[in-house]
Amino acid sequence: MAWFREWLEGSSGEGRAAVTPQAPETQRTPPPEITEEGYPGERFGLPEDGPGSVATLGRRGAQFLLDAVLAGVLAGLFTYPALPQNWSLLTWAILMIVPVAVVGATPAMVLLGLRIVRLDRPERPGVGLLWTVVRTASLFFVIPALIVDRDSRGIQDRVSRTVVVKVR
Repeated sequence: MAWFREWLEGSSGEGRAAVTPQAPETQRTPPPEITEEGYPGERFGLPEDGPGSVATLGRRGAQFLLDAVLAGVLAGLFTYPALPQNWSLLTWAILMIVPVAVVGATPAMVLLGLRIVRLDRPERPGVGLLWTVVRTASLFFVIPALIVDRDSRGIQDRVSRTVVVKVR
């Protein structure tokens, strides 16, 4: 499971101190990425607070719930008087894929002042269709979003090379 922890925390295995086999457990030097203290997003060059800083898990959770409610309401409008059933999932997927791919934010993200930014091209709006589909597919299961690294990025963010930041 060490490979999974390394992947989650973003370490590549380089820069670790060499440990001799006869060295006792207490003399091992922990990897630098574990001993470094800092705020979320510091290693990406993001500010600690204010616009451009990493969004908190609570704010992102509120955004997820708002988008789910909006998807349910929209699906209900189209299926009224019957309940939307699985149409709300399709509506949610469309709400998550189209706006994020184009502008980098869902309707609830706009309301809460959040934006998704690709780490390899932060100046461009939108994440791109492929990465948005991958991100949405992993968000569908909810649990990957709750497994976060030290930069408050869920598995869906790590897979799609993104980070959710505050706009205001």
